[in-house]
Amino acid sequence: MASVETEPVTPKGRRTREALLDAGELVADSRGLSGLSVAAVVGQAGVAKGTFYVYFPDREAFVDALHQRFYARVSEAVAATVEGLEPGRELLLSAIEAYLDVCLANHAVKALVFDSRAQGSLTTTMREREEMFSLLAQPSLKAMGVASAPIAARLFVAMTSEAALIELEAGRRVPGARRAIRDLARD
Repeated sequence: MASVETEPVTPKGRRTREALLDAGELVADSRGLSGLSVAAVVGQAGVAKGTFYVYFPDREAFVDALHQRFYARVSEAVAATVEGLEPGRELLLSAIEAYLDVCLANHAVKALVFDSRAQGSLTTTMREREEMFSLLAQPSLKAMGVASAPIAARLFVAMTSEAALIELEAGRRVPGARRAIRDLARD
């Protein structure tokens, strides 16, 4: 029977789990998904290998936890950015800008997500998050008069993801990529 990842109860446990995730980001940044091994993570964190398994049942659960933490940052930034905005172009573009900014600030994890996608190893929760962002875009697209909002939302998610990849490769904001999204989101 597989163990299930749970949040640590003690402050020390939470710090250790966060230290493992921080180490995972450093390893992902320098070695990519293929180099993200349990041994590399615990080596970077300076803890015993058994400690890893106290907090994560396996490597896949760890990668998913990195992704969850990244998307928690995305959700927080997007929510703060769009607070008080009505569904429509301004909300959609503000959310996209916030997402791209978080991607740049967390380039190692975003690169890890791209590696996971390229290798066909997106976890179920990673796919669910992409679907959730598509659902969140739909009211704005409907407010903009887009007839096929569900399809358009998926395309906006894909386009935004591609813009994040362009910026990841450049290591900086790419105004042309952001401008193209704005141009394609005309009312």
